[in-house]
Amino acid sequence: MLNQNTIQAILGITEKVYLKPEEMADKMNITFFPFDKTQVSPEVLYFRQKLEDTFNELHVNIVPYGESLTVIPLHKVFRNILKILVANCMYGVRSLLKLSKKGHYFNMTAISFLFKRIKVKKGISIVVTGEQLLENLPMQYIYSFKDNSIVSILDFPKNISETSSFHEHFDTALNLFVEHMTNIVIGVNKEKWLLYNFNASHPIFPLNTNFKENVLHALVPKIVAPIRPYKLSEFIISKNHFDITDDKHRHQVKDLVDGALLFSQTNLYPDGKKIDSLPFRNDFYRWIGKLHLDNRNGMSYGFLAVQLPGGISELIKKDEFESQINHKIDSEEFLFVGNELYIQIILKNEKYWMKVPEVWVLSQKSGSDKTHVNPQRDLIKLGLSNGKMIIETQYGAVIDNDYKTSFDTQVILAHAVGNAIIASILAHNNQSGDFVRQYTTKGISISHWHGYIHPQHVPAGWYVHGVANPHVACSSPQSALFALGGKLNSFIDVMGNGSEYHGDIHIEPHHGTNICYTSVKDLANYLLQDKNASMLGNTYYYLYNDSVC
Repeated sequence: MLNQNTIQAILGITEKVYLKPEEMADKMNITFFPFDKTQVSPEVLYFRQKLEDTFNELHVNIVPYGESLTVIPLHKVFRNILKILVANCMYGVRSLLKLSKKGHYFNMTAISFLFKRIKVKKGISIVVTGEQLLENLPMQYIYSFKDNSIVSILDFPKNISETSSFHEHFDTALNLFVEHMTNIVIGVNKEKWLLYNFNASHPIFPLNTNFKENVLHALVPKIVAPIRPYKLSEFIISKNHFDITDDKHRHQVKDLVDGALLFSQTNLYPDGKKIDSLPFRNDFYRWIGKLHLDNRNGMSYGFLAVQLPGGISELIKKDEFESQINHKIDSEEFLFVGNELYIQIILKNEKYWMKVPEVWVLSQKSGSDKTHVNPQRDLIKLGLSNGKMIIETQYGAVIDNDYKTSFDTQVILAHAVGNAIIASILAHNNQSGDFVRQYTTKGISISHWHGYIHPQHVPAGWYVHGVANPHVACSSPQSALFALGGKLNSFIDVMGNGSEYHGDIHIEPHHGTNICYTSVKDLANYLLQDKNASMLGNTYYYLYNDSVC
């Protein structure tokens, strides 16, 4: 329905984004970290060679380790040391004053790590073969958390089997991440290999069947489209404030609070993890972990959000729109009129233009307890207007280190603006049914968990998309583009079939489900009617096939 450039403009994504696995592989840069062959198992050694051969077949750019290195400037070394010394001083002051101990105390061993100036260049990911000693963990050698990923090839975890539960995988993966300071763990034995990343997924693949295909669709996208937390600098901080008790917000706040409590009975939201509770090897690596997560104190999986009621944008015929803006439109599919973003919509071979609606969403802060909402502390208001992300604070709230948005922020906003575009098209076609009334009067819930709805339990009027997408990480720009593009393409298919549209179910392969529903409470009740309707993990994902995309 909309091309990639238009979708990126709507979401404010300006970087080059690759959506096809083959393109991702072609643009991927990898180096293999040096290792001692005598210290790794035959299974790990075999997999490492098989992976390198496959990368070559996929035209991945493999950089010899020596050529991947650069020397960082002294001023950056001293800046990082200064940060640690200040952190130590603050820790000491808080201890003397008997205040709650925030942060960490870093000993000289930790500080000495910062004097290592040899780093792997930005944009090159590191494949690590086997276990590494504390003093030689590759995390010490990366230049940028954003631009360098680490992939560790390890022996298959002894406590994991084909029948292991989501929680067994979840705990095992987190422990491996912090022990090896890595972004991706590959566990291998003689018959199979598993893949862990921060999506909390745990696919297991046969070693000697479809190896190239699985590397291309499951591993490559996770390296090229890694998890990246959103920073406050990426948002406009609104001068306005919202009140959770006023008529514009209180109904949606109540739905979030009550619906979250109901969701606690579904077992779809695992308990979050505090960074300080994870078994890092020392405080230096704990600090690195927090930096990687933009100084978040913890991680929680899934989100619950409610899109606030919004307005309908008029669809204007092309000739009339050109007359209004006094500009002849040739090949443009989106354009700005002043600061306002307009997009082209084609319906029954006729071209229309519409202003992209501004959307607002009440969501939960990153790291909060998803199923027990304290509205004064946990709720954050997010907006998207003309390609700009906005944060609006509650009255009296202070934006501090605890004010973090969800890793899925751009996916949430992608679904919200997609809902607004769909409602506008339905209203233009005089199809102002349940979806339009819901959007304009009550709002629409947007929920995500790390599991899937059984195909036989998909509610009538909701349409599934995304099953065949590459397995990208949450917070990647790809995940947001798939959310909005998939939603709109699915809607166009529904219009062509003459079916009634109530919402969509966005499948994120080896990640989870996003669903837009009438309310958080309604969705929780729907899932509670049958405890087999959804479950954590990948089991139900494998029941889908491309025919439902």
